[in-house]
Amino acid sequence: PLIKILSGYEDAVVTAAEKYEPSVVARYVIELATAFNRFYHDCPVLQATEKEKMARLYLTNLVQKVLRDACELLGMECPEEM
Repeated sequence: PLIKILSGYEDAVVTAAEKYEPSVVARYVIELATAFNRFYHDCPVLQATEKEKMARLYLTNLVQKVLRDACELLGMECPEEM
């Protein structure tokens, strides 16, 4: 579900802009953060094989970038680490 949720970012931004409802992006951020938390719990990154580790690190980096961008759209500062 994490990749599917990531793929919905553009739609969330467009919908929020068209409807003048920033809450669409805020709900998206919560949904993405929740899905990433589940992924991180279920799929250990550092204990995985090298190939899996690289893929999971890439996915983690992508989630970080999307969350940072979405928070900036909402006028929020995003922490560097969690």
